[in-house]
Amino acid sequence: MIKMRKALALSTACIMALGCAPVMAEENADAQEQATAVESADAAKNLVYATSTFGQKFSPFFATTAYDMEVVDLTQAGALSADRGGAVIYNGIEGETIDYNGTEYTYYGLGNLEVTQNDDGTVDYKIHIRDDAKFSDGEPMTIDDYIFSFYVLVDPTYDGSSTIYALPIEGMEEYRSGMSTKLELLLATERAGYEANDNFTEDEYNTFWAAFDAAGEKFAQEIVDYCKGAGYNAEDDSVAACAANWGFELAEDATAADFFAAIVEMYGYDISDDGMNAESAGTSMTDFMTGELGEETMLDLGKGIETGEGAPNVSGLTRVDDYTVNLHMTEFDATAVYNVGLTMAPLHYYGDPAAYDYENNKFGFPKGDLSGVKSVTSEPIGAGPYVFAGYNNGVVTLKANENYYQGKPVTETLLLQESVDSDYVPGIVTGSFDIAVPTMNDDTVNAIQDANGGELEGDVIHTILVDYRGYGYLGINADLVNIDGDPASDASKNLRKGFMTLFSVYRDTVINSYYGDRAAVIQYPISNTSWAAPKPADEGYQTAYSVDVDGNPIFTASMSEQEKYDAAKEAAIGFFKAAGFTYDEASGKFTDVDTTYEVMIPGQGTQDHPAYGVVLAASEVLESLGIKLQVNDVQTSVWNNALESNTAMMWAAAWQSTVDPDMTQVYHSDNAHGNGTNSNHYAVTDADLDQLIKEGRGSADTEYRKSVYKDAMNIIMDWGVELPLYQRKDCTVASAERVVIDSIPHDMTPYWGWYAEVQTLALQ
Repeated sequence: MIKMRKALALSTACIMALGCAPVMAEENADAQEQATAVESADAAKNLVYATSTFGQKFSPFFATTAYDMEVVDLTQAGALSADRGGAVIYNGIEGETIDYNGTEYTYYGLGNLEVTQNDDGTVDYKIHIRDDAKFSDGEPMTIDDYIFSFYVLVDPTYDGSSTIYALPIEGMEEYRSGMSTKLELLLATERAGYEANDNFTEDEYNTFWAAFDAAGEKFAQEIVDYCKGAGYNAEDDSVAACAANWGFELAEDATAADFFAAIVEMYGYDISDDGMNAESAGTSMTDFMTGELGEETMLDLGKGIETGEGAPNVSGLTRVDDYTVNLHMTEFDATAVYNVGLTMAPLHYYGDPAAYDYENNKFGFPKGDLSGVKSVTSEPIGAGPYVFAGYNNGVVTLKANENYYQGKPVTETLLLQESVDSDYVPGIVTGSFDIAVPTMNDDTVNAIQDANGGELEGDVIHTILVDYRGYGYLGINADLVNIDGDPASDASKNLRKGFMTLFSVYRDTVINSYYGDRAAVIQYPISNTSWAAPKPADEGYQTAYSVDVDGNPIFTASMSEQEKYDAAKEAAIGFFKAAGFTYDEASGKFTDVDTTYEVMIPGQGTQDHPAYGVVLAASEVLESLGIKLQVNDVQTSVWNNALESNTAMMWAAAWQSTVDPDMTQVYHSDNAHGNGTNSNHYAVTDADLDQLIKEGRGSADTEYRKSVYKDAMNIIMDWGVELPLYQRKDCTVASAERVVIDSIPHDMTPYWGWYAEVQTLALQ
């Protein structure tokens, strides 16, 4: 779920760990010819892409922000590639043709993947890379580069964003055990007082905790500054007021140090992304500590210290030959295919070839010491379409890679220039930028239309709208909205479906009014960008909550808008009757509904939220029926705390989808009622749903998984706990005057952006 305090610049450019290698689509052959025709002219031109502030961590191992990841994507290549829907390409070397929206596209990549599910339940993932690939410096690529990269990511001291070590790879736990970093050992003391030990001195202990406090205060102050800068708080608001918008309740005279103390109270001394870094407003706690202690000291703190026995290798990884590796996993994991295609980082640059000897368990660096890998974080080398030429004055300069396995890019120089979102579109108009990905809000729409004479598409700006990889929804907590305390009863489900039927009928009008062309109403609780999303042409596809209590269609194609409203009202009455409420035909009201139901909208008290109009219209109809629905437009902190404590009856929110449609986190019973991850806020406990989720997660057959998830979604809708509201759009804009528009990828998606075929992208 996207919360305001978490919706910051996180890496979304990459398809998990696939290495983000752009792959060429056959459909762009015309663009390739057009690009070739202008190649000589383009060689002297720079294509300028407007982006945001870089963190200057351009490493394929340690990049964290979306903007740094853009540099990684353009300079690196992954062992595996993916298509427009985010699905893995299994035959990248030969090329694989896949239909998307009625058009066939052929995708290429560095490698092939073969998955074998064994009779004993184990699974083998064999990756074979092409034998003619080179890095940008001309060095040949082999499977040893994969093995080196793998061991960096699974090292016991690795502190980047990859989680490949969480896969059920045989021998992984044994390899990562018996070692901790000095940083981990210091944090584990939880500042309880120094005790003599062999790992750090008393001076080191005291220096560390002093730096921790200073860094923490800056960490909290950055949140305060962010809230003010983003307009969530006024400039003269207190720390407490800003903290409230971040989900923390503090005394009115609280300081930034007090704010940080509250963060520590919530997360303990966990500075990982799952810990206090989840609250970051842009800079990690680790980076603030580096500022206090210095880079050399932090590198020393990050080195491994043996605390027990550990295996010398990961037994599940086997080098088959110079271009093939096999990963043996103890069980099937649906996310594995997205993680095993990791970035092919060059051993000879990020590691030490003299320290690599596969047969003798040497993998290019000393186990527990990634200081060498980190020393070149700001200067990447890879096998991607472009070569990093430097960062200066807010501009990353990239040069076309002559050794790129899909051919040298047409555009010789690509500049990634730091800017602010509000300047993206004006910058294209003035000629400062050629391409940008602005936030799709009213200001952006107005700026584009002003440039194009009132249209989103015109002679000045070319606009591409792409579905966002998530969706907005209305949710209901079954524990709080039911009949006689039985959330799973037919009566309780009918009660909730009565509400949902009324909410559903107002979606088209309200969402269209709020977003216009920037969003579309969806019918199933899954992002339309997912390969598992039901399509209108699929058998059994239907509009959400469009049948009555007897299973008959509520609407007909010839109905007017008002007739649909009236039909939904009658259907809702039927559901409420089936829930056990007493209906008086003479007054047209239910006479025995004592409960006041509440729906929370996180509109900050401004009523500016796409769900507000939906629930307000429904509340007026419910009022006429004798049912009270209280619409509360609240601050994000109130809304967030209610969700986390499972006290919200009904609420509006948005999910951000992952590339894999696994439903475990959001809908499985293990995560309901405050258990597990506490992310099943619907309080759905359904054995049949749990079994379907398990079956979907346990299969590698995408068509089978799609059918299983369709059945699971039908159960969720039958519980009446979720109403999909909208799929909004993201926006990419390009200069229609300077960019060869046909060289921009066709059918762009969240997984297939403007630089997915960057080798053919050309200037006029």
